[in-house]
Amino acid sequence: MALLGLAALPSCWAAGLAEPDLSKLPPASEGAVDFARDIKPIFDNACIRCHGPERQRSKFRLDTVDAALKGGEQGVDIRPGDSAHSRLIHYVADLVPDMEMPPIGKGDPLTPKQVALLRAWIDQGVTWGSGSLSSSNEVSASLSLTVGGTAIKGDGKKFRELEWQPRGWNGGIEEFSLAEKIKPGSDVAISGHALLNDYGIKLETEKRDLGFVHAGWEQYRKYYDDTGGFFLGLPTPAPQLGEDIHLDIGKAWIDFGLTLPNWPRMVLGYEYDYRTGLQATTDWSLYGTGPLARNIGPNAQSLDEGVHIIKFDLDAEVKDITVEERFRGEFYNLSTGRTNRMSMLS
Repeated sequence: MALLGLAALPSCWAAGLAEPDLSKLPPASEGAVDFARDIKPIFDNACIRCHGPERQRSKFRLDTVDAALKGGEQGVDIRPGDSAHSRLIHYVADLVPDMEMPPIGKGDPLTPKQVALLRAWIDQGVTWGSGSLSSSNEVSASLSLTVGGTAIKGDGKKFRELEWQPRGWNGGIEEFSLAEKIKPGSDVAISGHALLNDYGIKLETEKRDLGFVHAGWEQYRKYYDDTGGFFLGLPTPAPQLGEDIHLDIGKAWIDFGLTLPNWPRMVLGYEYDYRTGLQATTDWSLYGTGPLARNIGPNAQSLDEGVHIIKFDLDAEVKDITVEERFRGEFYNLSTGRTNRMSMLS
C-alpha cells in the first residue's frame, strides 16, 4: 500500500463536511499487540515505499518514532490511545471518499483484521519495538546464529546445483543487526548475515530533513554439476570434469539522498554487479574415441563480468502533482573464456 497523499489533502471533516461514520470501523483486536510481529509487517509491505526514509509523500512517514508522531502536512494522523479518531485508521479503513489508502487501483486494501490490529496498536499506546514512542536515544541489537548439515545419498553435485548448497555442515550468523538513535532525527543501522559462501552487510544512516546514506555489499555462490552424459557403449561411467564449478555472484552499492524540506527529493547512487568463476555450459564436448565417441563430455566457461551502474532519482510534488525522473547509466565489462575443458582433462 502506498499511503499516497495521506496527509496532503484536508480531511472531509476539516473542510466542514460530515465526519466519517465510525460505526463502520472494525473493532480493535483483543489481546496485546506486538509491534514487530503484528504492525511492522503491515508498514513494511504496505506503507514504507511511499512513507519511508527514501520517499515521504505529503511529508508523512511511518518508519521512525518521531515522524510517526509528528504526522504530515495537515497535522497528526496517529493519536495514541484513540484509534477511532486517528486519521490513519480512517484512511486505511476507507471511511473517507477519495482518500482510500491505498488509492483505488494502486494496491490491495488492508483487510479488516489488519485494520483491527492497527486500532489495537494505537489504543494500547502506540508501542514501537520494545518501548513506547519517544525521542530519547535508543540502541538495539540482535544476533541470530544457525547451524545444520545435509547428508546426501546419491549425486551430491547435482543436489548442490539444485539446492544451492553443498553437502556437509553449514552454519554461521543467520542475521545480525545494530541500530542506534543518535539523537532525535538521526539514526544509524547496520545489518547483515554471514553463512557458508553467502555473505551480506548493509549500512543505513539518516538525518531527518537533510538526507541519508545507504550502502552495502552481498555475495552468494551458485554451484554447478560437473557430470556429463552416460553412454552404454563406453566402458566408463558418466565423465566428470573433476573441477569445483561455481560462480560467485554479488553486488556493492552506495546511495546518497537529499531530503531537505520544501526541496525535491534527490538520490545519487552507484552500484557494481559482478559474476566470477566457472559456469557449466549446455553444450557438451566430444568424449571417447573411434565410432563410440559421443558428445557427452561436460564443459564449462570462465566468467569475469561486471556492470557499473550510475543512478539518479528525482521526486517532487508541485501543487498536488507528482513529478518523477529516473536515470540509469550502465557500463559493462564482460570477459568470457570458453575452452573444451573435457579434452584438457582427458
